[in-house]
Amino acid sequence: MAGIVLDGEALSQPDTWLRVLAISLPLVGAITIWRWGARVGSAQRWVAAIIFGIAGLAALALFLLNRHYACILSPGRASCLVDGLGTLGLFLLDAFFAIRCVVPAAGDRGRDFISMLLLGSAWAGIGLAKNLLVLIIFLNLFLFVGHRWLTRKGFQPRIFVLRDDYKDGDGR
Repeated sequence: MAGIVLDGEALSQPDTWLRVLAISLPLVGAITIWRWGARVGSAQRWVAAIIFGIAGLAALALFLLNRHYACILSPGRASCLVDGLGTLGLFLLDAFFAIRCVVPAAGDRGRDFISMLLLGSAWAGIGLAKNLLVLIIFLNLFLFVGHRWLTRKGFQPRIFVLRDDYKDGDGR
C-alpha cells in the first residue's frame, strides 16, 4: 500500500508526521488563541506552554529518531550538522518559550503568546523544511513576526540613519 506522498516521502513515516506536528501545532495554537482569546482569558499562557512542550518533544523525537546525535560531527557527506542543529535549536527555542509562557511577566498579553507561537512555527518551518518554497514562506513569516514583536517591545531599527547632531570642530 503506497499511501500519501508529500515531497517524495510517504506520510506513513514517523519522521514526516513529527515534522508536520512541529511546524503546524504552534501555527494552529496561534490561530486558536487569536480566535478565542477573549473566551480563553488567563488560560492562554497554559495553552501556549503546552503547545510549546509538545512541539519541543516532537523536535527532540526527530533528533533521536533520525539519529542525528551519531552523525552531527561526522565529516563529509555523512554529516547531518544542519539537520541536527535545526532540530536541537527548535527544541531549545520551544523550551525557552514554554518557560517564558509559564513564568509570569509584567505586561503579558495574548498578542505576545501569539507572536511566540508564530515565531516557533516559523523557526520549525525554516529548520525542518524539505523544499525551497516552504523555507522561503517560513523565513518571511519569521522575519515579519520578529520585526513586529521587536517594534512592539520598543526596538527601533536604525541601520542607515545619518546623525543630525554633527558639529564642526569649533562647536557650531
